[in-house]
Amino acid sequence: MSLFILWGAVFFTLALVFYSVGIWNDYCHKQLKKWHITMFGLGVLTDTLGTLLMYLHVGYLIFTAHSISGFLGLFLMMSHFCWAFLAIRNNDLQLLNNFHRFSILVWSFWMISYISGLYLGINGLG
Repeated sequence: MSLFILWGAVFFTLALVFYSVGIWNDYCHKQLKKWHITMFGLGVLTDTLGTLLMYLHVGYLIFTAHSISGFLGLFLMMSHFCWAFLAIRNNDLQLLNNFHRFSILVWSFWMISYISGLYLGINGLG
């Protein structure tokens, strides 16, 4: 196994942990806190590093259902992080109103990419 793939998988799993802790704690308590933004940011950072390592392993961009869902998931995570940051910074109740439901949608979409990557990796198809 390539070190790029190994470390990419480690970073994707760290992204899963960071992002899930932030999402589910915020969702259960219905109150966005600053430490949630830190978790979202660490999730985005580690997912970006994992994506970069997978790109370096392949050497070029490929467009499969998995890679497209991965890029869309990363884009949604980044947007979600920005939304949370702006809502907390501006103490904007309107931005916070639908934040919790949107969080679960972003997390669910990202999980599709994570699980498909796990499946492809286990089966040697990735």
